[in-house]
Amino acid sequence: MAGQASLSPDLSAEAQMNTLRFGFVTTQAIAVAAKLRLSDLIAAEPRTADELAQETKTHAPSLHRLLLFLASLGIFTEGLDGKYRPTALSGTLRSDAPRTLGAAVIMLGSDAIWKPWGDLLQTIGTGQSVVERALGATIFGYLSAHPYDAAIVNAAMTSASSVQLPDILAAYDFSRFERIVDVGGGQGLLLHGILSANPRLHGVLADQPSVVAGATVLRTGPIADRCEVVGVDFFESVPEGADAYVAKFVIHDWNDHDAVRLLKNCRRAIRHYGTMLLIELILKPSNQPDLAKFLDLHMLVATGERERTEAEFRALLGEAGFSLTRVIPTAGFISIIESQPV
Repeated sequence: MAGQASLSPDLSAEAQMNTLRFGFVTTQAIAVAAKLRLSDLIAAEPRTADELAQETKTHAPSLHRLLLFLASLGIFTEGLDGKYRPTALSGTLRSDAPRTLGAAVIMLGSDAIWKPWGDLLQTIGTGQSVVERALGATIFGYLSAHPYDAAIVNAAMTSASSVQLPDILAAYDFSRFERIVDVGGGQGLLLHGILSANPRLHGVLADQPSVVAGATVLRTGPIADRCEVVGVDFFESVPEGADAYVAKFVIHDWNDHDAVRLLKNCRRAIRHYGTMLLIELILKPSNQPDLAKFLDLHMLVATGERERTEAEFRALLGEAGFSLTRVIPTAGFISIIESQPV
């Protein structure tokens, strides 16, 4: 949505298109600013480009040009004294912001995400992700072999959960459950938040062993005795016997066949009166501005997979043995799709 947010209806069509066509410049510029932690430095004290270059060990004239561009977008502002100061937009990149987007923009500028976009035409022509051609492996295979890039993606997923967690907790009452399994829950921030807000609830984090190895937030502190961390292949099985299963931003990674395989494993594991919760973006009708449409095209490039409509989620759940009972919107972009076994 960044491109749309930067456009003014007062601009001519040509001016709007010129803004849109340089969107790739904006993505990388913001990613570099986040990597260099410029927002943190400028928030602590206004600084000149030379001062920032010294602190970040970068080339001062080039950094100045980056800062000029970012200031033109409203990310930082330059004073008459030549010092750069924070803005509301730069605040979203601060590492200490409660809803920081810094890790997310760093991920979008990383090789794992950025390189495949150069082959968008090939993807559109074939309907297949070109990740293997761009990276030499599937996205998951590439991340397994490149720990640095995997750490960037894991940090972005954890950051996204921290941003979305308050919206999820405000929109849905988890207190009625006894035991919840977070399927594909990464390093456990979502589950940690749910368990912290519901002191009688027990939980299980279930994801790949290499991913849950980083789930330190669940292994210490007051919820540690109410939480298990399990390394699994969720296409083979998921932990059994819970009355609630949640999968956040998992289904959109997979085609219909694989998504149903995963959901059928949840159906076999869940108690007969249990609840299955998918936390996802839901595609809006045509012509409406929609973050899900950005993510849908990104999923096509990155994995060959997709975002879905409510009707498509209903069909997937039905094939796996669940009945969609309701869709609960949150204050953000995501929705909670609730279903029960049939």
